[in-house]
Amino acid sequence: MTASVLDSITLGYQPLWGPRRTLAGVALFVRTVDAGVDAQHLLDAIQDLLPAEAPPLFLVVQSQRLLIDLLDHARPPLPAGRTPTFSTNGLFAPTIVVMAEALGRPGVAESVRRAYRRGLQLVWKGDAALPPDHTIANCFARHWLTLPPGMAAQALHEARRPAPDYGSGQAVPPGIWPPGHIFGELPSLALADYCLQRCGALAVAGWPAEDTVYHLRHKPLEPEHAVVLATLQALEADRPAEQVDRILCDDPLLAYRFLVYANSPGVGLRGKAESVRHALMMLGTSTLARWLAEQLPHASHDTALRPVKATLVLRGRLMEHLLESGVEGALRREVAMCGLFSGLDHLLDQPLGAILNSLPLSSRLYDAAVLHTGPYAEALQMAMALESADTPATHALGKRHGMPPEDVNRSLLRVVAGLQADALLI
Repeated sequence: MTASVLDSITLGYQPLWGPRRTLAGVALFVRTVDAGVDAQHLLDAIQDLLPAEAPPLFLVVQSQRLLIDLLDHARPPLPAGRTPTFSTNGLFAPTIVVMAEALGRPGVAESVRRAYRRGLQLVWKGDAALPPDHTIANCFARHWLTLPPGMAAQALHEARRPAPDYGSGQAVPPGIWPPGHIFGELPSLALADYCLQRCGALAVAGWPAEDTVYHLRHKPLEPEHAVVLATLQALEADRPAEQVDRILCDDPLLAYRFLVYANSPGVGLRGKAESVRHALMMLGTSTLARWLAEQLPHASHDTALRPVKATLVLRGRLMEHLLESGVEGALRREVAMCGLFSGLDHLLDQPLGAILNSLPLSSRLYDAAVLHTGPYAEALQMAMALESADTPATHALGKRHGMPPEDVNRSLLRVVAGLQADALLI
């Protein structure tokens, strides 16, 4: 039954970023391919793949019948302080997100009220200027707000006002929205900071990647200090090479610069290092540790780019899972690197083809990321499509490439299963 459920839906995802630019949760967009999807079977299928320590999950259901079924049958979370029993220990209780346009459809509002009375955690998603009617607003624990242009301009004006003098004991004035909400589709880094810091938002859905890179255009972009330090600590703890590789690749800039260093004439390697793992094996852990120690003083403590880099990390992991069947370890790492490096042009402000050609990488990476051809192209396109709420487009892409929905959905859920909430590293 689980397999048929995952084969009958299309998923998409969006990370939710908290005040420290760490993962506060994951939004999972769900659309049914046919009308026969049972809500409890869907929850069971997700629970089978997600461990208890997975980040909080927000289900954004885009199909009316499934939404009503979930609202009517999903179990509420255990009350605070209640000890789990054998029957409740594995209880899966995601937060259900109800889109504003769905509330006007037959049966939805009634199901929302029943779900609220049963104790379900509900989020209303819609335009901040058009809040839910007062007769149903109390059913929602929080809102997922999209700012219309006028409100965005007002918030941006507030964000740009001079900060008070902390030495005088003045507190930072509160934002124009109450705390605890989620904000989506924010166009600028300044707005994201305002919502998270001044408004006390729970999270920002997605991240204004283009504006973040533009905002930092006059600064040399450096690898993140937390990733450099974590890689050094993994080496000092004598962790396996696979773990060191994975931690170092939590920052695409760090992975790229390590490969540039490993292949530089001054290092004097006899062969070419084609991947981070290959470079690690050729150089040895002592050389890597010395190089990382040299990077540490210049590494960045600014976390604004963390969500941008995390998008590439997750894209690489998704590609790895999408092409996992029958692929040996070295090729899986190559596939993951294709996703990891697919957005370096935005970070380095250089043509992607020139960046990839500057390293002795497999031509398969260039073909997929630049020419959109070759054996990795379809997986890269699907991994990028899954980053969107546009599930119809994702479904159409899967059909065009002959990728079974169950395989795609299972790959996405496995990637989500490997994430941790509020962790400094992805």
